[in-house]
Amino acid sequence: MNSANSAIDDMDRALVHALQLAPRASWELLGPVLGARPDTLARRWERLTGTGEAWLTGIGLRTGVRPPCMAWVEVTCAPGTSPPVGDALVADPYTLGVEHTTGGRDLLVFVALPDLPALYRYLSSRVQLIPGVIGTRTSMVTAVHYAPDRWRLDQLAPDQIDLLTGRTRRSAHATVPATAPVAPLQYEDRPLVRALASDARRSVASLAREFEMSESTVRRRLTRLEAGQSLRYSCALASGLSGWPVSATLWAEAAEYELADCAAAAAGLRETRTCMSVSGPWNFMISVRLRTVEDLSRYTADLTRRLPGLRMRDSAVSLRVRKSEAQELGPRGHRLRTVVPDIWSDPDPAPSGPVGL
Repeated sequence: MNSANSAIDDMDRALVHALQLAPRASWELLGPVLGARPDTLARRWERLTGTGEAWLTGIGLRTGVRPPCMAWVEVTCAPGTSPPVGDALVADPYTLGVEHTTGGRDLLVFVALPDLPALYRYLSSRVQLIPGVIGTRTSMVTAVHYAPDRWRLDQLAPDQIDLLTGRTRRSAHATVPATAPVAPLQYEDRPLVRALASDARRSVASLAREFEMSESTVRRRLTRLEAGQSLRYSCALASGLSGWPVSATLWAEAAEYELADCAAAAAGLRETRTCMSVSGPWNFMISVRLRTVEDLSRYTADLTRRLPGLRMRDSAVSLRVRKSEAQELGPRGHRLRTVVPDIWSDPDPAPSGPVGL
């Protein structure tokens, strides 16, 4: 859908912002905060998700009690082959993000696999065998300082945010311990997490019917995974409609003892979507959302002004984001479909013949 023809309005943006703060809050709880009837909010959300203008996904980034092996893979392609290479990577359940970018790589891909040996097999037997791929460079994620699900729209007023967060804290107080330990994502939890990848607002009743569990069992599992940080939710609005249509990635270098300060400074800037410590040529990576391409230089200047010891080494603007948080996206950033992630199984070798073509 062309954004010029979209019927999206400020109430829709406020609804998305509210669901970023309280992803599974009931419409009855959200209604007084947004000043709308619960059934009106439900209809709006059904329209937004039906057109791919907005979505809410659940991601389980844990193998047992440990995070998976995550990495950024820069892919270089033969001339004219980056679109079909991108097609193959978008369809892959091990990729959570795929972008066509400027700079010294054709594609920037975020992957998650069970462990280092699985990552090696995945790169050598799948990615590097895709027709058109002529080179890869991999940077391991060693720490996630600021995750993408923490980025917010700026539609709600401060008093609405306070009211919403206060309501959700009170509603969760009876079931979630104040300091919940890390919850293992167990084998039997995986189907439940996969089911939330395309629609994290699925009702407990529908999940219970699908997996032949009691509603209390489903509710208990979700509460444990949410409180133990093994299941996180991400609500997004199509980039062309959000007011922040430009995505960019920066690579920087800093002394290891300064990385926590770097992360705190980056997290304090409105545009920061995620920042991570990585291995490779440089040890710090930031992804940002911008209103215009020209804002990239201002953002970089703001960051280096706050951190004179941070040395910016490279940057790339996304020409097109093909996949984000396991969602395949269209040219205007609308969701086309969900590619359900499978970060727990060992990747099979590439099938014989062209991959993804």
